[in-house]
Amino acid sequence: MKRLEDFDNEYLFVLPKTFIKTLVTAPITSNLYVTNLGFFPNAEYHYVSREHGAEEWIIIFCTGGSGSATINHKCYQLHKHSLIILPPGVQQVYQASRSNPWDIYWVHFTGKLATEYPNVFTNKPFYINQISNAEVTNVMRYFWLMIKTYIPGFTYHRSLYTSQLLGLMLVELSLNSTHDKPQIQGSPYVDAAVNFIYDNIDTPIRLTTVANHLKISTSYLSRVFKAVTGNSINEYTTKLKMERATYYLDYTNITIQQIATRLGYADSYYFSRVFKREYSVSPKHYRNRKA
Repeated sequence: MKRLEDFDNEYLFVLPKTFIKTLVTAPITSNLYVTNLGFFPNAEYHYVSREHGAEEWIIIFCTGGSGSATINHKCYQLHKHSLIILPPGVQQVYQASRSNPWDIYWVHFTGKLATEYPNVFTNKPFYINQISNAEVTNVMRYFWLMIKTYIPGFTYHRSLYTSQLLGLMLVELSLNSTHDKPQIQGSPYVDAAVNFIYDNIDTPIRLTTVANHLKISTSYLSRVFKAVTGNSINEYTTKLKMERATYYLDYTNITIQQIATRLGYADSYYFSRVFKREYSVSPKHYRNRKA
């Protein structure tokens, strides 16, 4: 087991390339096998960027906290019980929230039949969904069993077992996919609302603005948005704007006034108060302590 990220109570397994060669040539595991696997709790500052994607399929399952995933240059917010499946070669950036870092299970997998499993329940370039409470227990159980299997070390039979667990998890997810059941009522509006918020992050955004764009009532949008994300439109927008602010503070030299303007705040002092309410420090102190 390798510790690379140094999160407390983490599990991280990276199968050696020499060992993977055994899985590639074996009749059963060559169809589907795990290459990387782990669990990162409270993964503060967790950040991964792959401009040309990974060589393997990736599953990320958020069990607590929140974060974001930018796929093909479009951003999606991930919350507790969000699950995302990324195919090889897809541009991706994913990171934990600064104010509420996520807990995530994740696995990289490949094999001759690897593509067939996700294709059972999605025909999109990638898959992202909030899984139901009924599914959460099983998915966590599969991840933990895979992790537990590799704690003693890597052997062919342990890899055979993890490949079967992974296959079962993917099949169970397919049984509960949108191909087999109606989409959660209201969730298409939530997806559209999130996309609208992200596309207009540089402007003042209100519930009425989003509802008018979607041509639905404010009361209905407020209810379904809160049910799916756990946040009001205003809370969600503020969190997204403040996370974007941390990016500007961490990775650019633009002034706090310029950051406020970019995020739709005409008053930089008000922006600073909102930032401090979210992160317990002012933007200036946040930038200085990172220097």
